[in-house]
Amino acid sequence: MDSIDRAISIDDLRAAAQRRLPDFAFMPMEMGSGNGRGPQRNVAAFERYRLAPRVLINTRSVDQGVSLFGTRYDSPFGISAIGLADRMMPGTDEALAEAAASARIPFILSGGTTTPIERITKLAPGMVWQQLYAARTRSISDAFLGRGADCGCTVLVFTVDLLAPLWIDWLKRAGIALPASIQRRAWLRVIKEVLTHPSWSLAQARAGGLATFEGWRPYAKAGATRIELTDWVFSEMHGGHDWSYVEHVRKLWKGKLVIKGLLRQDDVARAFNLGADAVTVSNHGGNRLDNIVPPLEVLPEIAASRTPGQTVLFDGGIRRGSDILVARALGADLSFVGRAALYGALAGGARGALRAVEILRDEVARTLAHAGCPDVAAFDSSFLVPVAEFTTAV
Repeated sequence: MDSIDRAISIDDLRAAAQRRLPDFAFMPMEMGSGNGRGPQRNVAAFERYRLAPRVLINTRSVDQGVSLFGTRYDSPFGISAIGLADRMMPGTDEALAEAAASARIPFILSGGTTTPIERITKLAPGMVWQQLYAARTRSISDAFLGRGADCGCTVLVFTVDLLAPLWIDWLKRAGIALPASIQRRAWLRVIKEVLTHPSWSLAQARAGGLATFEGWRPYAKAGATRIELTDWVFSEMHGGHDWSYVEHVRKLWKGKLVIKGLLRQDDVARAFNLGADAVTVSNHGGNRLDNIVPPLEVLPEIAASRTPGQTVLFDGGIRRGSDILVARALGADLSFVGRAALYGALAGGARGALRAVEILRDEVARTLAHAGCPDVAAFDSSFLVPVAEFTTAV
């Protein structure tokens, strides 16, 4: 029995992923931006709430399925977009897509993917949502939209909160900026990590080296190196976009449009006014700023401000099935998990990713049963008790 079979929590899969990956591959993902407190605050925000169960309710069977945008999903969560996942471990995008297909939950393919959307949609037909990072050159975004529609994607997640390049203290301190450069002082560390993590090193060798933004290569200059491609993509992504880009995308995209990365009521209202079908309350996994507000703290007021028919999604800090239900009770129609599913994929490919999903699904089912709520659709704020005097400061 290996570590995947023995895993009983997301924390177990996290530990297995950390053992498998070199620190320069694992730590940037784990810490997010700056000093790493953003992701920590996202997780800690759930400690603000406790469950208040009902009793003498028949919960021998529970229903955790939800319907959204005309599709019935088997659980109230999906797998979030994870940029450059294959750089951390080759095959990660495919692993996450396969897990989503097996569990019948949505998977958002990152706009920073290294795997063509044409391949991913074949692995998880009907379950793939397309993410868009707006390109400064609008014809590139238009081409991405056309590819997604041609592949049968009916939901577009326009992520609007990547306003500037990310800054990670850990990488700056270590002197590593993959794939662009490794400072001389960091080479010994890199070599040691590569040699002491043979399964990761072999996987990268078989894949031909660290992955980069291959999904963008058709629009880059011919023969661009990996470093040139990365630099060019970042220059396109950080192009100083404004709300007119949302109007442009809304006109082109005929399916459901989700605007992701909103933390303010006024921005949410504007997104809906411009024709969004849903918004995602998210701070990019805590990766934007280390002192950014956790999305759970603003979810209740945003959800309360919506009008009938407006959909609110959530992303940020989920590590337990009970977290998914807390977000549900605070107004999220569907939540997305990033690191929780990623740990499983990094630890054990598609089998590890599916194990992560199974753990969360089992926890959702147990929590519903213990809470005295046999149907997730009925799980609301009456099941929550806020913790007085709580702060998410870390």
